[in-house]
Amino acid sequence: MNISRQQCLFSVKVYISAMLAYLMAVELGLANPYWAMVTCCVLSNPLSAVVRAKATYRFAGTLFAGFISLLLCALLVNEPLILVMVTGLVSSAILALSYADRTPRAYSLQLAGVTIMLVLVAYLDQPESMFTMVVTRVVEICIGILSVTFVDALIFPETTQTMLQLRVDNWISDLKAWRDDCLTGIADQTTERDRLALLADVSSLSQLVSTMKLDHAVDRQTRQAMIALQRQIMAMIPSLSALGHAIHSLSPETRGRLSPSVESWKANNEVMQPIVIPKAVYQLASPWEKLVLERVQRLLNQHLSDWASVTAFQHFLAGKPTHVCRHHAAIKAKAFPLPPDTGLMLRMFVGILLSYSLLSTFWYFTGWNQGPNMVLLGVVAISFFGGGDEPGMAIMHFGRFAFISTLTAFILGYVLLPLANSQTSFLLIMAAFMLPMGIWASKNPLAMLVLALSLSNVNFQNHYSPFTIGFFLESAIAMLVGVFVAFIAIALSRRWGAQHALQHLLKREHQDQQTLVHTFDDAAIETYATRSLDRMALQVSRLGAALGKESLILLNHLKANITMAKLRQLSDFHPMSSTLQPLLEVLSLQDYHPEHSAEEHLRLLDHILERANNEHQTDVVQLLTGLRMALYPTAPDWTPLYA
Repeated sequence: MNISRQQCLFSVKVYISAMLAYLMAVELGLANPYWAMVTCCVLSNPLSAVVRAKATYRFAGTLFAGFISLLLCALLVNEPLILVMVTGLVSSAILALSYADRTPRAYSLQLAGVTIMLVLVAYLDQPESMFTMVVTRVVEICIGILSVTFVDALIFPETTQTMLQLRVDNWISDLKAWRDDCLTGIADQTTERDRLALLADVSSLSQLVSTMKLDHAVDRQTRQAMIALQRQIMAMIPSLSALGHAIHSLSPETRGRLSPSVESWKANNEVMQPIVIPKAVYQLASPWEKLVLERVQRLLNQHLSDWASVTAFQHFLAGKPTHVCRHHAAIKAKAFPLPPDTGLMLRMFVGILLSYSLLSTFWYFTGWNQGPNMVLLGVVAISFFGGGDEPGMAIMHFGRFAFISTLTAFILGYVLLPLANSQTSFLLIMAAFMLPMGIWASKNPLAMLVLALSLSNVNFQNHYSPFTIGFFLESAIAMLVGVFVAFIAIALSRRWGAQHALQHLLKREHQDQQTLVHTFDDAAIETYATRSLDRMALQVSRLGAALGKESLILLNHLKANITMAKLRQLSDFHPMSSTLQPLLEVLSLQDYHPEHSAEEHLRLLDHILERANNEHQTDVVQLLTGLRMALYPTAPDWTPLYA
């Protein structure tokens, strides 16, 4: 097995920070020094910005949870049963709300929900100790945070700067390849699959924005340039895809006549001048191809303007002089939004509350002294691992690593630590245990979970006092029971599988389409496009082998709906309003798979296109041409009646 320098360095940093935190907590005489050690483990990351971000979120979540815990305890201290019920409701709501934020900031809410349960449930029978426990936990969390951030800053801190620059280079390279494919007329399932992969990568930058703010090596100008570049690329995707399909729909002969101009445009892409398709290309084109060529010309000029923005934001990123308008746009740019999934939030609330209720009921009737540990691990399992497409598999995976942590805790607590008879030997034994675990964690994040749970299951005090074997085994059983009940709860509260997730995303797409029917101003169109692009990015990892075919449908839906919204804007005051309204009405009712009515709708669209063309309504003709290509890409070419 090859172990890199970065892996060894990461492992050493985890070990040093954990030992430093432990010694500080012991020196201060705190009750649970392992809280500080565990904090160091869960916050450790190869990237310094991620360490600082998680440290900030953990502190905020712990402080918020401490305040809520003391408030609930003060109000319900004399009603322990009601306190348990209210704790479950409040914690479940906070944990479910964490799914509203799809960035690392959600960690704050996750920690808050878990900490409320940890304090109120674990010390339910000791209300007089509640305040002391809250203060102790906050102090020990702070010690862990200070330790891990200090060690990370001292020992070869790693910045995200290189990763971000590599990301930008890949974006620009893929975008140029996509543009060249579009200009050449290449538009098949393979290219669309690659382009949606670009969409997913560009969209994912939104998850890093909060982390970038805490990276001292990434200044505000760099961060804003990245955000502006992201928004510009996302905005280009519908029009660039439309350009590629428009050129692809031309006959090989017409594309051949267009080819010399295309090569010239590629070579002079940086020159800002209007693109005009030569008249010779129009002369031999069919009536339908003439309409398509007019749309190609408009899309090309739009792309030229978009590409100028991309170039300007690149220059801004590199620190080069930029036009004042583009500079202002970059400074004001906001990251591509990641809308919450309210349906998932509701189902997770039900699942977490169900898991908490089942475990608390079992604890109430059995009086098991390991009940709090069982409740906490069950809630952690479902809250942190129940939100994916296959939550059952994720929770089982968590359970497997939790079981491994029991074995490693046994080795540490009953085999290695009894050999320590001095502080030096203690540090050496902990190094022998933690360094290999740290190297493993550098490859598999769940290995850090094994390390954290192992340290939690060993009775770390200022002197070694191991749990009895019976207590240790009970604790392990309680942990596994909690995970098992979490598995049952998630099975009862939501459906599993990527296919169901896809259906859910398509349902949300349909809801947004219906909203766009009634509200179609520029802001509504932008909101719809943003949400639709986000859904496409979410579907990339789920479509698998079907990605090529499905991606064509997804992009065509987006282009069609944006085009229909723009037609609705025109129809409010356009001379052809009475003609456009019936078409838009019937198209808004179809689900894009109406085999029995597709021909009828196509005939209606062609009839309106005929009239708009005869009346020289250029704006309507352009939109109807794009709508026809998006909705009926395989239909025969439109032919005017006079022909």
